[in-house]
Amino acid sequence: MSCQCRNRRAFTLIELLVVIAIIAILIGLLLPAVQKVREAAARMKCQSNMKQVVLAMHNYHDVHGAFPTYNGIGPTRGATTQSANTRAVYGSWVVHLLPYLEQAPLYDAIAADVAQYTNTGNQVTAPGGAIITPAVPGVPVVLDYTGCTFIPFIPATYNLYTGSLQWVSQTNANGYVVAVQRYVPPRNPDPGTNTGGFWSPAPRVVTPGVAAIPAVYGPPGAPTNGYVAVFRPDLRKTIVPSLICPSDPSVGSEAPAGAGLVHANAPTSGTSGPWSATNYLANWNVLTNGNAALGYQAPPQSMAAVTDGLSNTIILAEGYEWCEGRGRTAFMAWHIGAGYGGGVHNFGLTYGLSNNQITVGDGTPQSVTAANGLPNPNGSPDIQFMFQIRPLAKPVGSCPAGQDCCNSLTVQTGHSSMNVAMADGSVRGLSAGMDPTKWRLALLPNDGQPNSLD
Repeated sequence: MSCQCRNRRAFTLIELLVVIAIIAILIGLLLPAVQKVREAAARMKCQSNMKQVVLAMHNYHDVHGAFPTYNGIGPTRGATTQSANTRAVYGSWVVHLLPYLEQAPLYDAIAADVAQYTNTGNQVTAPGGAIITPAVPGVPVVLDYTGCTFIPFIPATYNLYTGSLQWVSQTNANGYVVAVQRYVPPRNPDPGTNTGGFWSPAPRVVTPGVAAIPAVYGPPGAPTNGYVAVFRPDLRKTIVPSLICPSDPSVGSEAPAGAGLVHANAPTSGTSGPWSATNYLANWNVLTNGNAALGYQAPPQSMAAVTDGLSNTIILAEGYEWCEGRGRTAFMAWHIGAGYGGGVHNFGLTYGLSNNQITVGDGTPQSVTAANGLPNPNGSPDIQFMFQIRPLAKPVGSCPAGQDCCNSLTVQTGHSSMNVAMADGSVRGLSAGMDPTKWRLALLPNDGQPNSLD
């Protein structure tokens, strides 16, 4: 029998290029689909977070008979200022919801500070309780080279009688020459070899160190010198996962915008930062009784005041954590001082316009006459702050011509539609082209004009 061997034909260069081109086309077709899946997952995550927050509001309402205070002390149905009750927890509506957002330990830590030091936003200096046991200083590790054999494996310059620390060159494992600092003992030739070094037959003696023991104080504890409650650095930067949307383009857009943190690069010793952020802003018109003169200090109201219907009224919407140089801090819904960057949440509240003028629509300046509204219907019906779909995370001052950039006076989303939560707990997506009148009516809970977003 004869056996014939056939040479196997290889792929040609053209065939390889065709295969590569086909793979590239498939990847190009698949990538948008993958991005859509990711976006859908992120949007569902945001919707789930919003449902959780509104459920927490409902649970809070069941216990206290009203919504949480927009910004101030709580729980209360009256005055919300810090001075109204210095022993009440002070902060944003988020702070008062913490026990209902699986953050009870954080709330308890804030409440404990308030009980001990009041709810002041100023620096507190307070003595501690009586010392039960004083602090014990630590003992460092001691290396005793007396009586040790010490012959350096690298050249070194020796003093005659005293040991010293000297910089010497050493080649590391990668072949680089690096400078290291080594202890060089006093010169004492080895009698056996007459070489330099420190010679003695005794082994090196190491005395172990002892850790320091802090002082123990009786009530009220250790002395305090710093900020307390929601202003305390270690508390105010605690990120609440249910407040974070994974599709926020403002994260990392500027140095102060960290992942879940705003004023992230500010000094931690003062009140400027860092602070945990929120991507969900509560509608001031729903949480408060709408007292325009009190603005962000208006008292909370009950669900019974939402006479247009819970399912017809928006209570929560998305927002960038960093917008126009302002941080949407989780634990403060309103900031006055420069250290906080001015008003932050601004959803349903035009109170922060210092010049009482705003230019919208055709560019004609309009006067803001009242605090109750985004839009602001009382006296300024032409002012309507529509939500933003994927605006650039840039301040207006550096916004490219013809582009839509983040406006801190309204809400914005990184999704293709605006997620809003209704007061009944349902979540809906609003398109960019929706009727502005429907948006305005959905923000006002008791104007007598119920409005369906279906």
